This record gives sequence, C-alpha cells and structure tokens, in this order.
Amino acid sequence: MPAQEKTEAPTPRRREELRKKGQVPVSVDFSSSFHFLSLFLALGALLPHSARKLEECFAVLWTERLPPSPDFSWASSVLRLGGSYFVQAVAPFVALALGMGVFLGFVQTGFVFSFERLRPRFDQVNPLQGMGRLFSLRTVVEFLKVALKTLLGILLAYVVLRGSLPVFGDLLGMELLEALRASGGLVRKLGLYLGGLFLAVGFFDLFYQRFEYERNIRMTKEELKEEYRRTEGDPLVKSRLRARQRELARRRMMQEVPKAQVVVTNPVHVACALRYERGKMRAPVLVAKGKRLLAERIKAIAREHGVPIVENREVAWDLYRFCEVGQEIPHFLYRAVAEILAFVYRLQAAREGRSL
Repeated sequence: MPAQEKTEAPTPRRREELRKKGQVPVSVDFSSSFHFLSLFLALGALLPHSARKLEECFAVLWTERLPPSPDFSWASSVLRLGGSYFVQAVAPFVALALGMGVFLGFVQTGFVFSFERLRPRFDQVNPLQGMGRLFSLRTVVEFLKVALKTLLGILLAYVVLRGSLPVFGDLLGMELLEALRASGGLVRKLGLYLGGLFLAVGFFDLFYQRFEYERNIRMTKEELKEEYRRTEGDPLVKSRLRARQRELARRRMMQEVPKAQVVVTNPVHVACALRYERGKMRAPVLVAKGKRLLAERIKAIAREHGVPIVENREVAWDLYRFCEVGQEIPHFLYRAVAEILAFVYRLQAAREGRSL
C-alpha cells in the first residue's frame, strides 16, 4: 500500500506531544550569530576587567607569597592562584554566554524541558537513512548557508579592510600595545559588519527552521482520523452512546406522562404533556413531548392512565418549539395553558359531580 502524503495540519495534541519530546524548531545560526554579536559588543566593557585580573595574577606570581623553592607545594600554589584569577577573568564572558543561550532558547521555543533528545537513536546510524538525509532539502539549505556566509564574509572583510591595507605593514614595526590600539578600530568595524551579516543569515535560518518544522509535522488523513479517535473517541461508539442516552431520556420522559395533568396535541403530529400542582409549583412544567410515533406513544400512555388529552394545535406547536422537557412553560403561554387547565379541572369536577 503506497504511503499517504502528509497534507493535513497537525492537531494541538500532536504539537504538544512533540513539544514534550523536545522536538521544537530551533535555529542554531540565529543563536550563534546573537552570541557572537553580543559577546563582541560586550568585549569592550569586559576586556579591561579580564586584563586587570590577568595582570594581578602575573604580579602576584612574581611576589614572595609563593614558596621559595619550586617543589610540589609551589606548583600547587601556582595552579591554585592562576586558576582563581583565570576564573575571575573569564567568568563574565561565561555568564553572558550562558544567559544569552537561555534567553535565546526561551525566545525561540518558550520553556521546554525534556530528556528525550538525549536518548540514543539508532535510526540515526542507518546508512540508508543517512544517504536520504545527505540528498535532502535540509542538507542543500545548510550547504547554501555555509557557502553564502563564507562568500559574503570574505567580500565584506575585503571591503572593510581594503582601504586600510597599508596600515598592516606599519603594525610590524610597532610595539604590541600600540599595534593593538591601531588595529582595534579595524577589528571593531569588521566584527560589527560580520556580526550583522551572521545575524541576517540567522534570521533567514529561523524562518526556514519554522517552515521545515511545520512541513515535517504534517499528518496524513489516516493519522488525523486516528488522532480524532484518541481524543474524541470512536465515532461509532459515540453514536451508540448517544442513541443509548436518548433511549434512557425517552424512558424517563415516558415515566413522567402518568403524573401529568393534561396532554396537549396537534392532534396528529405533536403531543406535549404538562404537569402542574397548585400551591407547589410556580408554573406548569413540560414533562414530555414528541412528534409522530413518539406523540402516539405519549397519547397511548395518557389514555392508559386516564390523563386528559386536549386538542390545541397552536399551543401544542408552541410548547414543542419553545420549551424543553423539564422546563417551565414560557410566559407568553401562561394564559393559553391556564385556559386548558381550567377546562380540564371543570371536566374532572363534572365527572366527580362537584363544582369548582
């Protein structure tokens, strides 16, 4: 049987299941470009702090605080002291990188916590699937991105540095600090241009990753039906349940017909049974209603239990249309129903030989 095409939009349940598994659209290029640009912009503010810490480290290493002889204690002290200053020097960069990573992850996918992606997947080492991925659209797009970034990066570096090429010859005769100051402006300019380029490619990759994700999570018609069965239940079972519920409701309704004071009929198409107890009920209540065969059944039960049947086409239809079983009759039917009940009470009084 040929595989069905995935043409249907994914259901919210499928999206939630994939999200729990950690399968969300993430752009690595977007995150890395933001990391590069943020760290490069923060370099000017954080570099003096790091340089100062390293300078303090070298100054302390040359003081007399260390043991005089280069033994194990001396090496341990050097490593401990150097490690402490190194951590203080790079800690701002590490904290910024971690914070930016968490922030960019939250911006792209929201809060997602799952160990599913850490589990080994043996299908990833399947040679046949590997060949399929090698010639897939994703591989082509990734190759084009790398080629585009490389080509545009080289062109951008040439444009930025073209007018400053003579300066590089003078750098060879300068001291280190002077050379760094002279090249600092060029490096800053080149870094900002490259950061902007990588960020533009990252935005393109972000939209592409979302497009590819939506395309990959589409469902076939059969999967959509199966999803509907899992969430809403089997349509056949649901129809049987609804039929069973209707039958139970009809039985309860028929059990209320003998307690009614009157049944109002069309006389053929509709029958509506009303119950009213003076002094206990605010208004008459519709206890049963039906059309055609159900109406005939209501009238048969009424005859069997001696419930009066009154023909009134207009009132019967209004009761059927505007009132549900178990509800009080609407206000605009009070007078008409009162006249019917008065007629029934007079009829019953005449049969019993008494007056109202």
